[in-house]
Order: sequence, then C-alpha cells, then structure tokens
Amino acid sequence: MPAKLLKTFLPLLCVGAMGALPASAGALTVGISDNGTSMFSNVYFKALHISQARLLIPWDTAVNRNKSLLRYAAVWINDARAAGVQPLVDFSAEGGAAGNYVPSVKVYTNAVQAFIKDFPTVKQYIPWNEPDWNYRSLSKKPALAAAYFNTLHQLCRGCTVIAGDVYLDAKHLGAWLKAYRKGLRYRPAAWALHPYNDVQGHSTAQVRVMMKYTSGPIWLTEISGVLRRGHWHGGTLTQSLAKQAQDEQFLFSLAKRFPRIARIYHYQWQGTAATKNTGWDSGLLNPNGTPRPAYMVVYRAIFGK
Repeated sequence: MPAKLLKTFLPLLCVGAMGALPASAGALTVGISDNGTSMFSNVYFKALHISQARLLIPWDTAVNRNKSLLRYAAVWINDARAAGVQPLVDFSAEGGAAGNYVPSVKVYTNAVQAFIKDFPTVKQYIPWNEPDWNYRSLSKKPALAAAYFNTLHQLCRGCTVIAGDVYLDAKHLGAWLKAYRKGLRYRPAAWALHPYNDVQGHSTAQVRVMMKYTSGPIWLTEISGVLRRGHWHGGTLTQSLAKQAQDEQFLFSLAKRFPRIARIYHYQWQGTAATKNTGWDSGLLNPNGTPRPAYMVVYRAIFGK
C-alpha cells in the first residue's frame, strides 16, 4: 500500500483491531451484499465490524443438488458465521435451471424446503431477488411473488422473512407493490428495496413510494454508489471515485431522513479491473485491494465519525 494511503488508514485499522463500536451503531445496521468469501478475512472488512451480509443464490440450488453451488453456499455461510456475520440469503432466478422460468408454488416449496434443510443455521431470508424486474416474466405476476413470501414464511418458522426486494422506478413501483401486498398472508418483518435511481439521481422518489405502500422497517438490501454500470437507462454509466463517494454519502443520508430505513447492505465489496466485459463496479475497494473514498463514507456512517 502506498505510504499516503497507509497513513490515512492506519488509525482506522488500529480502531478495528481494538474492537470498535458495532456496525449497528444507532438505529441503522450496515451490511455488505457480496457473494465473495475473501472479504470475511479482509482487514478492511474487519475494521468495519460488519455483522450482516447478503448472499444471492439460485432458488433451485438445493433441490437440484447442484454440488458446486451447494459447496459454495456452505463455504460462504460458514465463513460468514466464523467472522461473526449473520447471513441473509436471497433466492435468485440467475443461473442453473432457473433462467426465466417461474416456478409454481409447489415447485418453489420443494426447492426452498430443501435449502432450509441443508442450511438450518440460516435464519434470514428473502423469497426472490427483484421479482418486479421487467425483463423476467415474474414481474407480471406479483400475486405469485407474494405466494413465495407466504411459502417461505410458513416453512421457516422463527426466521426473519423479508418482503419485496424490489427495484422498479417510482413511476411503476407503487402499482406493483399494491398488487403484491394484496397477496401477502403474513406481516413482513421488513420490506426490501434497491433504490438505485434514487441514489444515482439524489432523489427520494423510490423511497417515498415504498413508505406509502408499506409499513414497518425498510431494508435497502442491495444498493451503493456505482462507479461503472453497463446498463443504465439504455446506455452506460461511468463516474469518478469522488462521484461514487458522493452518491454513497447521499445513500446513508436517506437513513437519517427516513427513520424506517433500518438496514443498508452495500453492494459490492471489491471492484474489478475495467474491461469491455466488466459492466458493473460499485466496490468499496479498488481491484488491488486498497480502499476507495466510498469506503470511508461507509466507515463514518457506521462509527459516526
């Protein structure tokens, strides 16, 4: 690490080594959303005293006995727990046999029941990642997405099951939430939102719609200041590290303005080298492992400095 960076972050690491405040200082809990396992042993991760992390995993991993994904999930969950981090498992339609396939309630039940049996220590779940994503057919079936929530709530007694996990723009989000909410048979422990439009545009429109159509805690389960994004309103988004940090700062200001926001899971942990094939980068660390300005924004949000 360059001497200048070392001088900047040495006090931070000393604080982390001595055991600083927990990552739930005040009413806000800060987590990380990332499928990588190396972060759990990373010195910068340890310095944040993160207690929560989100894992995205295909919904049919366990029922299909996908050995590679099952091994990966086991390593991630075990590493998280060894680091004192509580997993939040979010079922996804990506990978495996899922694709754009929308399972029936019966098929979904068998799948998540198998996962719960394989990983009994996991006590926090999201039924489906971004069920309102308009590129997939589930977005047109909010009642079915609500049925997934009901199923998971029934199967995992004593678990914290989060509703929504939505990303739509403010114009379309309200109608989808209204239809989804009608299908719920249980009161959600919290509602999840990915307000990328709000953070990028320094707006509060998505958050306000979520506030209007729901009650109880709101978790921003995947969100960040983004450095590079290959799909953004029909084009690409490329920003400076300083602008990424400004967006990250706006993100954490939302929790102060809207007290119902109880958790923020930053996505992702470490960035990747920019190539024509890397369409996303919102890492708190550079590809070489050094902290970005956005990392310090997260640090200050956690420790109030």
